[in-house]
Amino acid sequence: MVFAACNRNDGFGQCDLYYSKKIDGKWTSPTNMGNVVNTAFWESQPSISSDGRTLYFASERPGGIGSSDIWVTTKNEYGKWTKPVPLDTTINTKQAETSPFIHPDGHTLYFCSNGHPGVGGFDIFFSKQDENGKWSKPKNLGYPINTTKDEIGLIVNAKGDKAYITSSREGGKGLQDIYMFDLYKEARPEAVTYFKGKVSDKQSGKPLKADFELKDVETGKVIVKSTSDENDGSFLICLTPGKDYALYVSSEGYLFYSDNFNLTTTASSLKPVMKDIPLSKILKGQKIILKNIFFETDSFNLKPSSESELNKLVDFLNANAKIKIEISGHTDNIGKPAYNLDLSLKRAKSVYNYLIGHGINASRLSYKGFGDTIPLSSNDNEEGRAQNRRTEMKIVE
Repeated sequence: MVFAACNRNDGFGQCDLYYSKKIDGKWTSPTNMGNVVNTAFWESQPSISSDGRTLYFASERPGGIGSSDIWVTTKNEYGKWTKPVPLDTTINTKQAETSPFIHPDGHTLYFCSNGHPGVGGFDIFFSKQDENGKWSKPKNLGYPINTTKDEIGLIVNAKGDKAYITSSREGGKGLQDIYMFDLYKEARPEAVTYFKGKVSDKQSGKPLKADFELKDVETGKVIVKSTSDENDGSFLICLTPGKDYALYVSSEGYLFYSDNFNLTTTASSLKPVMKDIPLSKILKGQKIILKNIFFETDSFNLKPSSESELNKLVDFLNANAKIKIEISGHTDNIGKPAYNLDLSLKRAKSVYNYLIGHGINASRLSYKGFGDTIPLSSNDNEEGRAQNRRTEMKIVE
């Protein structure tokens, strides 16, 4: 949890940003985020991204554009917050921008401003970030959400259809009140679902701290990076519909875990996935299913969307230079057994050839085809057949 607190003895300015972690059901003592994030000036109103790696906040520090601006800082590869920078003049004006809220979809930002054209004093606006990181021209939420009074902050639920604001409008019970309303379609973010569970050692059951990486299968772009809780192994990853995702979970000394979430249809958009992930130590005989290796239909030609998984495998082999592996291909039972056996062998060889072509010594690799002889599920339905069509990796030495 990141929050603002004022006039504390360990503060750098009037109001600073602090964080606390929930461990075993209890919050730790707050820690000042330090003088990389905080200054001798006012820092407040933080909003952190769903993966915990991007933090937006309001500040009156020098170097901005107006009297107060929205700033952003990100975590680097070492888990440290980088020097904050102000959002550009698409968002910030010469007046005041405050109360940022980044939706869990990761690219819809709501904020308050008296510098953009509005209905009253402070109005609420929203902007969407494209794949290149550029923010769209902010749009005023309009009346009756905004009024001639001040609307100070807004929060939107994960589904994107309900919103909450603070307003000093007439008809309330105090100086400022909290209001709830249905957010109209044009102003909604993308609905978000999630993948939740715990990571553990498969043999001992001990919780593990592990790194998560969520990628767009088609582009290979990293969408989310996160880490499971170091004490109980718990994790929660937000998933936005409309994409095909590859998920990788890894911890030093363990085989990585691979999964696929195809959310290109809205039918699955709001169905949370609850699943624990046991990781196997890198030992002879252990194996994993490579769920993001894809072939053209009835072919052994690798699809370009397989590259993220293949490159992950290359990195794994480079990081564990002493191990040897076997790549195995498997099919469903559609077609003649001899044909399936040959196809599975050729598919395994395609992966084998890719690894060699990317610097892995052939002496560390072998491949086999098993056709439809080792099914994981029933071949009586498409869901089962899809599970049986797979590529596996096994540690052989």
